[in-house]
Amino acid sequence: MKLGLLTYNLGRDFDLDELIRICEAYDYDGIEFRSGVGPHGVELSASAEERATIREKMAASRLQIAGIGTSCRFESLDEGERQAQIDEAKAFIDLSAEIGCPRIRVFGNKFPEGADRQVVVHNVGEALAEIAEHAAPTGVDVNLELHGDFSYWKYTLEAVEIADHVRVGVVYNCNVSEIAYGSIGQFLEPVAPYLRHVHMHELENIFPYQLLFRWLKNIGYTGFCSVESDTPSTDAERIIRIYSLLYRAWVDGA
Repeated sequence: MKLGLLTYNLGRDFDLDELIRICEAYDYDGIEFRSGVGPHGVELSASAEERATIREKMAASRLQIAGIGTSCRFESLDEGERQAQIDEAKAFIDLSAEIGCPRIRVFGNKFPEGADRQVVVHNVGEALAEIAEHAAPTGVDVNLELHGDFSYWKYTLEAVEIADHVRVGVVYNCNVSEIAYGSIGQFLEPVAPYLRHVHMHELENIFPYQLLFRWLKNIGYTGFCSVESDTPSTDAERIIRIYSLLYRAWVDGA
């Protein structure tokens, strides 16, 4: 398993050069760029020259690009709004292909008030299928995160199965709320065949991370686990270092 830093909160103040320096110094394996947050430059607005520079800098480092975290979400009942989000996700697929990024993250997200949930799930699945067709020649994955109302595995799994495309996967999100339902395996096992990425949050004992890492080892998961801090820090580099040490110790002991 590989350790990634998602540039949301902890990495939001660093440009690309600083992110590379910090992640190399503290034994991270990759960087996941959160679009729209921070000065890293991995944005749809990046010029062809800027995209080439990002690719060159990452290739010259020992780090991989773990992914791009987009804000694209497909719960709207308005077809035009959904299509705008789909088109934006396609643009992120193109950006990913140009900089050497293997995956993007998208959301199903919330059920609109009064909406038929099955209609929303179907719409999300159809959106994923359209994006995946666009992504097929590029080799870039579009991964649906267990987030918002789609934190419940059933909705995420149904949408991914509706899409029914090799380029569609799942991002497991370490939600503390899962603990109320018993073992986190209830959320992990159903989506395991589609698992492409993992988002961690605060590396504290509130969430059973060692159990997660043992489970991931048992299924042979070799992908990224990205640190996504929920709160900004006034000493981000120190927290980034501590989280690396904790992650390595917990994975070794799992």
